[in-house]
Amino acid sequence: MADVVLKGIHKSYGEVKTLHGIDLEIADGEFIVFVGPSGCGKSTLLRSIAGLEDISAGELYIGGRQVNDEPPARRGVSMVFQSYALYPHMNVAENMAFGLHLAGYTKAQQRAAVENAARILQIEHLLERKPKALSGGQRQRVAIGRAIVRKPDVFLFDEPLSNLDAALRVQMRIEIAKLHKQLAATMIYVTHDQVEAMTLADRIVVLNAGLVEQVGAPLELYHNPATLFVAGFIGSPKMNFLEATVVSGNAQSATVALPQGTQLQASVDASGVVVQSKVTVGFRAEHVELVGAGQAPSGNVLQGEVMAQERLGDLTYLYVQVPDSEHLMTVRAHPSVDAAAGSRVWLHIPEQWVYMFNAEGKAFARHAVSGEKGGSR
Repeated sequence: MADVVLKGIHKSYGEVKTLHGIDLEIADGEFIVFVGPSGCGKSTLLRSIAGLEDISAGELYIGGRQVNDEPPARRGVSMVFQSYALYPHMNVAENMAFGLHLAGYTKAQQRAAVENAARILQIEHLLERKPKALSGGQRQRVAIGRAIVRKPDVFLFDEPLSNLDAALRVQMRIEIAKLHKQLAATMIYVTHDQVEAMTLADRIVVLNAGLVEQVGAPLELYHNPATLFVAGFIGSPKMNFLEATVVSGNAQSATVALPQGTQLQASVDASGVVVQSKVTVGFRAEHVELVGAGQAPSGNVLQGEVMAQERLGDLTYLYVQVPDSEHLMTVRAHPSVDAAAGSRVWLHIPEQWVYMFNAEGKAFARHAVSGEKGGSR
């Protein structure tokens, strides 16, 4: 296996620039996930590593060897695509062995490699079947098996689960995680699904408009997003945001005023904040405390009207309109809560769970909560 190092990677299509100087070090055996919205450059970056796209500028190293000018076949990588790309006239064993056949391996070597990969993926009973006789999940296993037989230094996955239904995606995520543990291989995985990123990655690379917004362990990004973009992208449901004006701030906390005059406190390092500057405050649905009228705490309380509720069995989501925002706030409530549309509710947001971002979208350092996983920046 091998490490992967990217130094100042740029990619342009004529006058259109898609990657703007990507610097990243991926350790040997690490599982890295590139995540971001459509058009952020994650697939372009993966294809650049694979050699399917030429790098416009910068240096790419795989296993300590610069591979900018190496063809894909000589980079020691194997790629699994969103489409299974199986040959319909070949059976599973032939599909998996085809790359080895082209590389000049003997039939005995091909058979041994295919049988080993089939055993790892638990598809030995499928080797004689044609692709049309397989389910979507089985076809994806075959595509992964085709990558395994080559014994690459680095596995590349380009949204491999996008064509599967929800239940099968969950099953295949588990299978891919088990595969990584079993092979101890370097894996780079592209997805737009932040749930996949959170559940699979050792580290997540959040991309936005061809730039790296933040790199870190899943819980580090969840608890301590470096930017407004990361805070809104990582987490399901997404973080709630409110525009505010700074009233005061110091190294321990900040006080902000919402458009209707409501004040909130945030447990952040605001020692350099400018009074009256515009900021954005955020809080996650699970950190809101739903309280009844007459029980509302004296501070950090928003009053609002329930516009809709989603009862999911083990929990309930309320969508609440507050006077200080045109956007609905998402609140996670106990499943016993039944707040019909039109109900008035009080939302208490503990100050340690209030995030704050400056006008450029950079996060103020938040003071770590006791027992919080992921640490603080």
